[in-house]
Amino acid sequence: MNATSLGELRNGAAPTEATDDKLEQIRDLLHGEFRRDHDTRLRALETRVSDLEGDLLRRLEVLQARVEALASENATERRSAFDELSRSIFELGDRIRRISHD
Repeated sequence: MNATSLGELRNGAAPTEATDDKLEQIRDLLHGEFRRDHDTRLRALETRVSDLEGDLLRRLEVLQARVEALASENATERRSAFDELSRSIFELGDRIRRISHD
């Protein structure tokens, strides 16, 4: 602790370090338990938010994979339907040619 000079004592200056320590002790007595409880609850909430964020990211990845699989499946079905339509048109054209040659 710093020594207070006689002049400082005459001017009413109190040792600031001791005063600061006492004020901090009073603050801790008045608000310490609330602050510790608040900090604990805040850490629990941060952990929960982090867990939810991880879970959400995993679900989004699964959803994205499913959408990509459905898109691929749709493209395959569309290609198959287009090929079938092309064969049908070719067969129809072939029948029309045969009818016109008869």
